[in-house]
Amino acid sequence: MIFLIASIIVSTLFGISFKVISIKKINSFQTIIINYIVAGSLGFITTKSDVTPLNVFQQSWFGVAVGLGIVFIGSLFVIAETTSKYGISVAQVANRMSVVVPITIAILYYGDNLTVFKVVGIILAIAAVYLVSHKEGSSKSSQKFWWLFPLIIFICSGIIDSSINYAQRNLLNDTDFDAFLSTIFSTAFVFGAIVLLYQLLIKKETFETRAIPAGIILGVINFGTMYFIIMALNSNIIEASSLFPINNLSILTLSTIISVLVYKEKLSQKNWIGIGLSLAAIIILGLLPKLM
Repeated sequence: MIFLIASIIVSTLFGISFKVISIKKINSFQTIIINYIVAGSLGFITTKSDVTPLNVFQQSWFGVAVGLGIVFIGSLFVIAETTSKYGISVAQVANRMSVVVPITIAILYYGDNLTVFKVVGIILAIAAVYLVSHKEGSSKSSQKFWWLFPLIIFICSGIIDSSINYAQRNLLNDTDFDAFLSTIFSTAFVFGAIVLLYQLLIKKETFETRAIPAGIILGVINFGTMYFIIMALNSNIIEASSLFPINNLSILTLSTIISVLVYKEKLSQKNWIGIGLSLAAIIILGLLPKLM
């Protein structure tokens, strides 16, 4: 249980980190790049697998990891922007509700049963992302594409979860998962570094030294989000089908409380309804079937 609690706390800190980065006006993209080299290095240092940066190219899952690395850095940048513009709750709901994507894919391609619980949960999740993302009181021009950032997070997070699920089912052995994640992190760093070099050399932008310590801290937290959820799964205290909903439900609740009490984020009635629907969706998708 200690690993599940650690996962909830660290994942909540990860979401809050982008709010702090925004408040401190630290370059989020540069911070994200530093974060990925730190997270990738920690993974290769701690792995029990025989995979190293020298032989990783020979692994059957290398191509999937590279593709995910590109999605990772893109989605994390959008999460940072969404947290800055719309708040912690919006980014967390869009991120956590992406669980419906792998569920849908599992029904369509892996033969999982289509139940009333899953249909209702998926509908509630989509409605929750819409409602919690809506910000009232903004100008018409700024509201025109208000839904785009949360939608990108929702889709990208769903792609990540589904691809990792595919890799677990078909490509990975018991010891390769952390090396697989480290390859994703390292790939995200490489592609991010290419963009950063373009910004520094061609566009003559300035590198912020404050991004280094911020990136190191973010990278340790990022690695911790993966490490603790894997350890929680391996502990077998709770089944995975119940563990993920409990994890997501707790992160959403804790993030919302912090966003309102600490950062004074204003949530409209629609936002609160959306948060309520997101919690209901997680319970219906993961916990309720176990109680019936």
